[in-house]
Amino acid sequence: MEILGLLAALLLSWLLGVVWLRVRWLKADEIVWPTILGYGYLAGALATTLVIRLLDLMGIHLSFPSIALTLVLLIALGIWGGRGLPWRGLHVGSDWRALAGWHKAIFAILLVIIVMRLVGLGLEVIWQPLFSWDAWSQWATKARVWFELGHLAPFAPPDPWLQAGGAYYDRSPEVPPAIPLLQVWMNFGMGRWDDALMNLPWLMGAIALALAFYGQARQWGINPLFAMMFTYFLLSLPLLDSHVALAGNADLFQGVVYGLAAFAFFHWARHRATWQGGMAILLGVGCMLIKTPGIGWALTLLPALWVALAPRAGLIGMLILGVLGLAALLLFGQGGFNLLGYSLKFAFTPVWGPLWDNLVIVDNWHLLFYLFAAVLLLSLPRLFAPAYRAMTVVVGAALVFVLMVFFFTHVSAWVEDYSTVNRALLHLVPMLLFYVMVLFWEAPNLSAIPDAESNGKAGTKP
Repeated sequence: MEILGLLAALLLSWLLGVVWLRVRWLKADEIVWPTILGYGYLAGALATTLVIRLLDLMGIHLSFPSIALTLVLLIALGIWGGRGLPWRGLHVGSDWRALAGWHKAIFAILLVIIVMRLVGLGLEVIWQPLFSWDAWSQWATKARVWFELGHLAPFAPPDPWLQAGGAYYDRSPEVPPAIPLLQVWMNFGMGRWDDALMNLPWLMGAIALALAFYGQARQWGINPLFAMMFTYFLLSLPLLDSHVALAGNADLFQGVVYGLAAFAFFHWARHRATWQGGMAILLGVGCMLIKTPGIGWALTLLPALWVALAPRAGLIGMLILGVLGLAALLLFGQGGFNLLGYSLKFAFTPVWGPLWDNLVIVDNWHLLFYLFAAVLLLSLPRLFAPAYRAMTVVVGAALVFVLMVFFFTHVSAWVEDYSTVNRALLHLVPMLLFYVMVLFWEAPNLSAIPDAESNGKAGTKP
């Protein structure tokens, strides 16, 4: 019964997201099944955390029945107001038939390797108790308290906690509650506390990322084999895999949510598909539900939105805002100030050495940043062409954000001791690899590789 309850908790969240992605007003007519499954789980998981918060706000005792009943009602409402059953009219297609000759064998081998990798990571999640420091010092603490009490008891900083009481304390009482609420929901499903099985959403997050990455590549019109190759590249990254195996931290979900928001924005910027724009907005806002820096990641999409809507004014405006931002840092940064939890100060800390080691020497990212540098250099003449302008601005804004944090805040100390640098980079890596894939695929002559169908449109563009 415990396993059935756990599976029910996972599937209810997944179905919730899938159903609401198929509502009529999103106009998701041309959508391939990996895309809807990947986005469906992530959107449903985030929506489940909001449902739990709403029930708590209404004074309803949190339990599996109260949360599950609410999700079932929302699923029924989505089916009633949408297209009926979510798979009705869904473009499935056959990527296998779209490939010619030996391409099929390579595609199958890569798919088997990816599945084996996910199975191995799943076993790590199931077998290994809560291990990571941050996982049990600032996330699972809240999950345990909320699970036992059946309501979202407040957590407070040390001074208010000591003076007033009536609250709980852990290492980071101020963090958003989405991550521990995912763990609470899993434990409610089982009917007991289990610090290993409650982390299955991390495996599901990796599966959702793989499905969404591959699906959005196919929506772009990229050859199935090429899309599968880059999906394999993504799931073979050591740091990403370690954040699945050592489940419980928020960084994997921050990277997945931001990545899926960026994929959708890239599509919207080029084709203006309604559902892609909706996903970009919803998941962009969803970044703020995971970690406090998620506000910064969400904001990196705004300059690109400006450029997509008004290219000339957007580029000029970004230049002006960049100059004003630098001036503000010069004027107000001498004494330092807090921004999104970071102590920002105009005091440059040269952490080039540790950053270089982590990007290109230590085997954290394989050859990702070599590939990024090579593709960027080869694509320089077209980075700001109309087809890539908005994408390039997103990548630039994300890099500016992370480098500002590394070089101008207290985080520089954590870069020097190699403790945080890669966790922060994980937030932008899925988006970065998708950008590299698109530039690589649309290099002269490469996208002309024929399929068995000769048109390469098994995964249709919106």
